[in-house]
Amino acid sequence: MKRKKKFKLITAITLIFTFLLTNIKVFAIEITSTDAESYLNYDSPTWGKVLPIGNHRYYVPDSLKTCYCLNTGALNPTGEDYTKEIPVDAGIETIIYWGYPAKDGSEWGLTKDEYRYVTQLAIWAYQKEAGLSRGLVRERLQSGTVPLSKLKPAIDFLVEKAKARELPTFFEVTPSNIEAHQEGDYFVSEPIKIKSDYTFSNAKVSIKSSSNPNLMDVIKIKDMDGDERNKFNSNESFRVYIPIDAETGDIKVDVKAIIDLPASLAYATPVQGKQDMGLVDMKTTPREKDNITVSWTGLNGAVQVIKKGDDGKLLTGAKFVLKNASGENVAEATSQDGKAVFNDIKPAEYTIHEVEAPQGYLVTNPVNVTVKPNKVSIAEMTDTQVKGKIQVLKVDEETNTPLQGAEFEITQDGKHIETITTGENGIATSSLLPFGNYLVKEIKAPAKYVLNGEEHPVTISENGKTIEITHTNRVIKGKVAVKKTDSEIADLNLEGAEFTIYDNNKNS
Repeated sequence: MKRKKKFKLITAITLIFTFLLTNIKVFAIEITSTDAESYLNYDSPTWGKVLPIGNHRYYVPDSLKTCYCLNTGALNPTGEDYTKEIPVDAGIETIIYWGYPAKDGSEWGLTKDEYRYVTQLAIWAYQKEAGLSRGLVRERLQSGTVPLSKLKPAIDFLVEKAKARELPTFFEVTPSNIEAHQEGDYFVSEPIKIKSDYTFSNAKVSIKSSSNPNLMDVIKIKDMDGDERNKFNSNESFRVYIPIDAETGDIKVDVKAIIDLPASLAYATPVQGKQDMGLVDMKTTPREKDNITVSWTGLNGAVQVIKKGDDGKLLTGAKFVLKNASGENVAEATSQDGKAVFNDIKPAEYTIHEVEAPQGYLVTNPVNVTVKPNKVSIAEMTDTQVKGKIQVLKVDEETNTPLQGAEFEITQDGKHIETITTGENGIATSSLLPFGNYLVKEIKAPAKYVLNGEEHPVTISENGKTIEITHTNRVIKGKVAVKKTDSEIADLNLEGAEFTIYDNNKNS
């Protein structure tokens, strides 16, 4: 029983293995070559003479992907299927990153085919100097159909990059932390550069977030000519513009791009004596930098206090203190022609306190104010005038009896202000009069009394106070002469008669 079970297990495993083998696809890369121009000659130590070098271009027929020979002196591929991958040397990989087709050679003033040729020769030169294969000696290269001086700098550049393992800059945005400063009506960042050793034209710049979400729609992205746009080429720079009235804050800038980057594979030759090949496949690769921070410090603002009296007059001499949320004094100001200004104030919430009112006015209540960046906040504060009344008591000089009907004129600086008349109680009271100095003078005496022209100076300096004046009048006096005669005898004057005098009310 055990042997039968063991046999069945082996049979099952064999069937599964057979099934897998029949279904495994072998990925083959067909590589071939074509004749092309040899731009340079080579003083070959192997052949002992100067020969053209590098007269083939290698590629994958169905995709035209670029391939490079990894064995100098070996036979060229002629459509063989390459299936066995081998490790790619880091130096060769570095050359691929800097060489063709990742870059087109234009920065060296070369055509694409010239730069492809340069890349191949650089691989061979590096292999020689790294001890990987017999390669070629750079110093043995000579001018061919083009001068050596045209191609040699690019060859040397690629070899030195390979030896140093110095990779290109694929995608970089610098600097990543930027302080924006005031320029006109904006906070403007320093130039932010989209750096790459590759060429692309699709980098998109956007504002990812802001400490103040309300700024998202008003922040501008501009190129170095001041034109507003959000798409840039490689190695272009942009600047960020934030409105000048923005409070202290920061934003996060995001830059995205699609870059074609080379990916290299190496294959061993399937035919003995032919070349191992390196295949370069360009991969479309999305890249993003979202850690770019632009910050700024909001500008200070100002507060202007409009100071009026309740009579509409603009007041001078009111003293104010500006206090922060903690109750601390931040600044002081005094009004002049109705205005008091606090300059260079940090944006925040404040309270304005009047600590001393102009003469003749009452201190008003505190007022809250919000200071905004680069703006003048207006606060109106109205003081109530100090007002009082003048009251005149009119009495008889001798009897102290209140007198009705006396008229008094109130003047200020020679100008008529008001006329008041005493009532039955002998009192005349003015209306509310503003703070100031006045003169009170009787202009009409009560009946049968002598006009008293005395002037009474009065100062109203306390709010709501009535200033009292007592003004006396002297009654008008005369004499009564009675001649007593005899009614029968003419011209007989009688002596010793007594008379009593009564007024209209029969009072003696």
